[in-house]
Amino acid sequence: MPRDETLGERIHRVRQERGMSLAKVSGPDFSRAFLHQVEHGQSQPSTRVLRVIAGRLGTEVDYLLEGRLPGVERELALEKGRVLLARGDARRALIALQPAADSTEWPLGTDARLTQAEALLALGREPESREILDREQAIITSHRDRHRLQRLRSVKKGERFGFGIDAIKTHLRLADQAERAANSQDALEHYRAARVLLEAGAKVRS
Repeated sequence: MPRDETLGERIHRVRQERGMSLAKVSGPDFSRAFLHQVEHGQSQPSTRVLRVIAGRLGTEVDYLLEGRLPGVERELALEKGRVLLARGDARRALIALQPAADSTEWPLGTDARLTQAEALLALGREPESREILDREQAIITSHRDRHRLQRLRSVKKGERFGFGIDAIKTHLRLADQAERAANSQDALEHYRAARVLLEAGAKVRS
């Protein structure tokens, strides 16, 4: 089993991935020598310094401390995977979805795993897809989420889940339901989808 990264190792890796020098990250707030010591486990940054480092690296303190991907990166992984699957690239969709599919966050993790199951089906890997769907069905049922249960059933049948010609009205209706249920995340997603469709020139059918 691979050893977990230390705080310093994680800072060093992210800095390298961003192509940033020690001087660029330390700036006027602390010395390059101190950051070098932090990366090599020889010094421990204060909470204030850790916030500065996270901000300069474009990530979150929680990620540097515990290795958890920032929420926005998980959301990005989910949306990128959905787009790739919708464009028929199931193999790349599976790779893109992985950070979000590992999440225990509701409903993001479930949405990612449903998309993952759909991609696996498209690749002819039905047993793996069924295993994911069976697990997610229990989670969705416990949340009493009819919309996601409907999507799961569509995936199980091998059907493409969509809103058809009344997509805008459906998104607005689901946004309204989510708001009434105090589910701000889902409401935001559906309002955003409706807005994109409207700006793209789609018509709302009467």
